[in-house]
Amino acid sequence: MFALVDCNCFYVSCERVFNPSLEGKPVVVLSNNDGCVVARSNEAKAIGIPMGVPYFKCKSLLQGAGGIALSSNYELYGDLSHRVYEVLFDSVPDVEVYSIDECFLGMSGFAHLGPDGLMEFCSSLRARILKLTGIPTGIGIAPTKVLSKAANRVAKKSEIGVAALITHEIRDRTLAKLEVEDIWGINKRLGARLRSNGIVTAAHLRDANESLIKQIMGIIGVRIMHELRGLSCLPLLAIAPPQKNMVCSRSFGQPVTTLEQMHEAIAFHAARAAAKLRHRGLRASVIGAFLTTNRFKSIEPQYSNSATITLPTATNSTRHFIQYAKLCISAIFKDGYNYKKCGVSINELSSVNTVQLDLLSVAVNHRDEKLMSVIDDLNRRYGIGTVRFASEGIGRPWKTRSDMRSPRYTSCWDELMVVSAY
Repeated sequence: MFALVDCNCFYVSCERVFNPSLEGKPVVVLSNNDGCVVARSNEAKAIGIPMGVPYFKCKSLLQGAGGIALSSNYELYGDLSHRVYEVLFDSVPDVEVYSIDECFLGMSGFAHLGPDGLMEFCSSLRARILKLTGIPTGIGIAPTKVLSKAANRVAKKSEIGVAALITHEIRDRTLAKLEVEDIWGINKRLGARLRSNGIVTAAHLRDANESLIKQIMGIIGVRIMHELRGLSCLPLLAIAPPQKNMVCSRSFGQPVTTLEQMHEAIAFHAARAAAKLRHRGLRASVIGAFLTTNRFKSIEPQYSNSATITLPTATNSTRHFIQYAKLCISAIFKDGYNYKKCGVSINELSSVNTVQLDLLSVAVNHRDEKLMSVIDDLNRRYGIGTVRFASEGIGRPWKTRSDMRSPRYTSCWDELMVVSAY
């Protein structure tokens, strides 16, 4: 038995925790550089603002309805996400973190409670999350992961915020109303192919011919079909599989045209990548850099390229990452272009405890490790970016725009909430 815990309108809910005046208003959260809508409140959905629409296209509609647009505040969202996770790990022994706002719970140990007991437990868990974090959630309970996703859709529309697809009668009614594109793992392209074969709802897919589904979707489609039938094919991954690669990148707030500014931006991304690796206890053996112009401005000259370097020894040192990332970007940078984005890719990750030695280089530089540890401690205590390498830049005119970002209430000393008592 599985339960899927999904935070409702997560980015918007995070903003409302610290700004209750947003309750009941149409609110949207925008992507990097305040480009497109990436999160909507229910009120914003009700006035017809679609997901992914460029902000300039819906700005008048939003403002006319008294709505508010906010820049993404990823530090706040990440911190509140971890707080939700802590409540779940404290309440249920088997938890799989699926995304920033979704977790699968293994409910096998609660089977003795029966359907009513499971509903009551999940209702209490939902109330506890709301009390301790301020984040509203929906919880779907079912024998498989795919069915729990379907149950969660029902839960978000119910008053109690919890739904269970345990009995065959309830599953039949729910799957008959669920559009095939709304099934977990099926996108619009696959949905169109399924519809062309008469498979319109989740119930149709569940009852379809297995050979036909395998022909259209491969083995993954067969697993989804079996999951809809109540046969669990996707186990709970309480321990995440080892990470194999990572990319750190952001679009520029304004076009970058010089190699000097590009060096600053790539150094910034390299430092972020190195810090993430250290936090996860990993090292990288290959580092790369890429850059690209704005493909949406077709009247401008277009160019994109990438380069990689295999490191002498696997490392997670910010100093080394910046050094090699700048070498990569220098090799591919060309004058005469307005660059929109650059980034760092790191590959062939391994644990810090299993480093492949090199005969001609030092395996571990203990002084460098101590320096990185001190930098990480200071940034963890006083906020990200408190201590950084000079090559990351000071003014950073290229940095991502976030003109409407709310304060980072939980991760920046200068932006803590101030409460006055009269």
